[in-house]
Amino acid sequence: MSAKDAKVWQNEKVAKLLEAMLQGAISEVKPQLNPQSELGFSFPAVSQLLNITDKEIVSMLESLADEGILERKFFDKFLRCPQCQSLNLRPSYHCPKCGSGNIIRGRILEHLLCKYVGTEDEFLIKGKLVCSKCQQELRALDSDYRSLGLLYKCRDCTEVFSQPATKWRCLKCSSLTTADKILEVNAYSYFLNEGKKNWLGFELKPKLQLIQFFQEEGYEVRENATTRGKSGAEYTFDILATKEEGVVTHRIAVGVEIATKQVGLDKVLDFDDKAYDCGIHHKILVVIPALKNEAESFVSQQRIKVLETRDIDTILAGSRHRPTIMPSKELFQFKSRSHLVSHLQSLGYEIKPYAKRKGKSGAEHEIDILATRDDGIVVHNIVIAIEVADKPIGIEKVFDFDDKAYDCGIFDKILIAVPGLTPEASRFAQRQRIRVFEAAALEPAE
Repeated sequence: MSAKDAKVWQNEKVAKLLEAMLQGAISEVKPQLNPQSELGFSFPAVSQLLNITDKEIVSMLESLADEGILERKFFDKFLRCPQCQSLNLRPSYHCPKCGSGNIIRGRILEHLLCKYVGTEDEFLIKGKLVCSKCQQELRALDSDYRSLGLLYKCRDCTEVFSQPATKWRCLKCSSLTTADKILEVNAYSYFLNEGKKNWLGFELKPKLQLIQFFQEEGYEVRENATTRGKSGAEYTFDILATKEEGVVTHRIAVGVEIATKQVGLDKVLDFDDKAYDCGIHHKILVVIPALKNEAESFVSQQRIKVLETRDIDTILAGSRHRPTIMPSKELFQFKSRSHLVSHLQSLGYEIKPYAKRKGKSGAEHEIDILATRDDGIVVHNIVIAIEVADKPIGIEKVFDFDDKAYDCGIFDKILIAVPGLTPEASRFAQRQRIRVFEAAALEPAE
C-alpha cells in the first residue's frame, strides 16, 4: 500500500494513540485550558504519549472523527484574538451610540419637570435629591421624578441604555475587537466509536501480522484487491495472496467480517460465492468476534478456513519455528518426472507416491503422486497423474483424472502425458486448469 492510499489510522503515531485508547490507558481525550499553547488549550495525555504539537493532535483527532473511528463531544468554546490568535482576552463594555468606554451603571432617575436623566448619584447632594440641571429638589417619586430602573449611562454622550456594547481587549497585543469580529473556537473531547472497536482491534495489529505472515511465506499480497469473476462481475477481497511456484499458482482469498456480536451465514455465503466465481479455492474468513452456529457446518462443507484473532496468534507463533522456503524466481521447465518431484521438494512439499485418498463420494482413489505442503495457515495439495500410451491421450483419461481430483477436494492438478494430449483433451485440460506436461517418454520410476 502506498503512502497516498494509507488511511490516517495506519500512521505509526495514530496507531499508538488508538492502541492506548483500546487498552483503556486513555479512555477519553479531553482538552485542557493552556494559555501557553498555540491553540489556547492542549491535550496533555496525548502530548506525553506522542510528543507532537497541539495543532497536530487536533488534526489527527479530527481526521479520526471524520472517518468515524472517534466520536467527538462538545467540550467548550474559546474566544481568540483575530490579530494575534491569543485566547488571553478581557471583555470591556462600551456605549452603543458613541463607542466610549466611559459608562456607568446604576439606578437611573428622570426629573419630570426638566426631563433631565441621570444616575441616582448625580442627583444625590448632601442626602437630598437635587436635579443637577435645574437645581430643583426632588421630593416625591412619580410626582417630581420617576425611576427608570438599573441602566447604563454614557458619561461622554449622555446616552442611556439597557445593554452596553461588548468589546474584547487582548491582553497580549492590546487590540480592541468588537464581538462580531472575535474568533470563536470550539473545543471537543474525543472517545472511541463503540461500533468500530472490534474492527479497529483487528486492523491495528492482527491484520498487519497476517499480511506479514503471507509475505514471509513468499506470497505477493494485495489489500482490497479487485478481481473479475467468470460471470463478468467484479469483486473486492480484503486480502488476496498469490504465490507462483512454477508448476502451480496458489491464490488465497481472505475475507474479513466483523460484527458487534456474531457473524451470520449470509456473510459467509457472500464470501464463498465471490471466491467461487473467481476460481479461488483457498478461502480464509476472519470472523470477529465469532461465527454463528448456523454457519459452522457450511464453512466446513465449503472448505473455508475460519480464523478468529486468537487463531492468528497461534499461527504466527507456529511460523516462527518453521523454516521459510521462498519460491524460485526462475521459470520452471519440465524435464522429467523426477525433475518435477525435486522441484516440489525444494519448495517444501512432502511427496507421496501411490497415495490413497477417500473422496467426498466415499470412494477411495489412488493418486500417482500427491504433493502436500502445510503453510501453517493453508494446506496445499497437488495431485499429479501420469498417463502413458502409444498415441496422444484422449479426453476420457483427462476427464477421469479431473473427476477424481474434484472428489478428493484437490484443485491444483498436474498431468504428465506421454506422448501428449489430443486437441480435444488439451482444450478440456486448459478449461479445468490442469497443468499439463507432455513428454516423448517417461523415465523409469525410482
